[in-house]
Amino acid sequence: MFDGKDEGAGHNYSLIRDALEVARPAFIAAGVFSLFITLLMLTGSLYMLEVYDRVIPSHSVPTLLAVTFIVLILYGFQSLLEGIRSRLFARIGRQFDDGLKEAVFLIHARSGLPAVARSGEIPAYRDLDQLRSFLASPAVSVLFDLPVAPIFLILMFLLHPLIGLLGVLGIILLAGITWLTERATKPLQKNAAERMQESSQQIEAARQAAETLFPLGMADPLKARWSQKHHAAGDAVILSADSATHYGGMSRFVRMSLQSLTLGLGAWLVIHGDASGGVMIASSILLGRALAPVELAIGHWRAFVNARQAYGRLSEKLSTIPLTPTTELPPPSRELRVENLYVAAPGADRRLILNGIKFELSAGDALGIIGPSGSGKSTLARALMGVWPIAQGTVRLDGAELKQWHEATVGRFFGYLPQEVDLFAGTFAENISRFQPDATSEKILKAAQMADIETFIKGFEQGFDTDLGPRGSRLSIGQRQRVGLARALYGDPFLILLDEPNSALDAEGEKALLTAVANARRRGAIVIMIAHRPKMLQVVNKVVVLANGQQKAFGPREEILRQVMPESAPARPQPAGAKPLSVVKGAQGE
Repeated sequence: MFDGKDEGAGHNYSLIRDALEVARPAFIAAGVFSLFITLLMLTGSLYMLEVYDRVIPSHSVPTLLAVTFIVLILYGFQSLLEGIRSRLFARIGRQFDDGLKEAVFLIHARSGLPAVARSGEIPAYRDLDQLRSFLASPAVSVLFDLPVAPIFLILMFLLHPLIGLLGVLGIILLAGITWLTERATKPLQKNAAERMQESSQQIEAARQAAETLFPLGMADPLKARWSQKHHAAGDAVILSADSATHYGGMSRFVRMSLQSLTLGLGAWLVIHGDASGGVMIASSILLGRALAPVELAIGHWRAFVNARQAYGRLSEKLSTIPLTPTTELPPPSRELRVENLYVAAPGADRRLILNGIKFELSAGDALGIIGPSGSGKSTLARALMGVWPIAQGTVRLDGAELKQWHEATVGRFFGYLPQEVDLFAGTFAENISRFQPDATSEKILKAAQMADIETFIKGFEQGFDTDLGPRGSRLSIGQRQRVGLARALYGDPFLILLDEPNSALDAEGEKALLTAVANARRRGAIVIMIAHRPKMLQVVNKVVVLANGQQKAFGPREEILRQVMPESAPARPQPAGAKPLSVVKGAQGE
């Protein structure tokens, strides 16, 4: 479900193409505008021809004024069309962004999952920003100007074949420089991007660990390490920029030389009576127009390369979004089955952390997971929630595997309280309701009451509308855990998983937690709780024991606790309305 497997790779790979397809009419319009802009660029050359070949020989001022007036109007149209095209490109970038922004949010959020995370990877949202900026930049207009550049070459041939051949020679030379630019700068730009990413990651890690960094006197040593990384990144950027500047200088040399050679060739033709003075000037202007898109392409080469790399990375990331199930299953209400579960560590080594875990729970059951540190308790919790990859085996709700449930709806019947509670910038109400747009005050109040934090929240001036700040920074660790418990209970989920839920709770908080678990069982929910304190097992009716990633025992609470800690086995009666204790057949694991 959330484990990063690319069952839907073929389907979702088309997302980026679909976003471009939506903008197809705008691209066609931009192409039409580019054609007219190219034709209007001939205005200067035609004006020169008229002035040198008609106005000056005839000494006609009215003709000069008329031609000049027409030229000014044409220049005005050209400026208008270029402005419209630029605005069109900006809107294409926005349209492209709108088509992918939600998918990119999911990709970036999923990159925090162990199965998906890759160290040093450029975030998907930055790739999207890169592409949007490119589509809205002047660089993209070069792609539309290049195909119509041959129009200028054709006109140069019409003026004189030798002038046309000189233009072709110029295009070939600049194309060769473009190829050399690509070959030389591509690895340099890739290396520069990687070095900059490493530098950014190191300084961000220092910021996040500030509470450890300064008390332990680690700031200066880490500053020196980051400075070395940053200096290396700067060297890589300079090397890449120097290479691009070198080839950019070559292209400018070729262009200026060719324009002068064109004037010289035109003068030679005029001397021999094969061309007029107007042809000489017009041919130089036409050559400049023909070479301009190629030279601009070289000047914007870094933008082209960055956009191409961003497109490739984003296409690859979009292909990792799992295929959305087309059939929506009803909310689970009967059972949870874990069948021969093997869980591997994310990353290259794929070391097995859990081996052959199996048990069954029915509605109203509460399971306590116990075992020494490092036995795999939290790993099992993450696997059951679908956030850690399952190497083998299945987790089923009412007979259906987790991946058969829609990501957008599965959270409505899951409740999860991790060891480290993450809250988000927003109000108490928004965090408790999981930012659901259809949240109701009744559901929010009910969840707060079950977690026994309603009175605490009402103590704030704004009550449930109090903003918690980034990551719930206005609250203590214990308070965040209580809000996290309310969030886990919101909407009466069927499966509730609590990972050491009392680690930061006081006696009052523990009492509220035990009451919430008992109430959840009464309404038919399944509760799974990782516990270190025997007191927390009072409200469970089943226990699974883990050691070294293996299931050592599973069964009724009293029976299992007598085996592992006979002196502390609680003998309190079951909560009112709870199911009779019984061992699930075939669930005993070793």
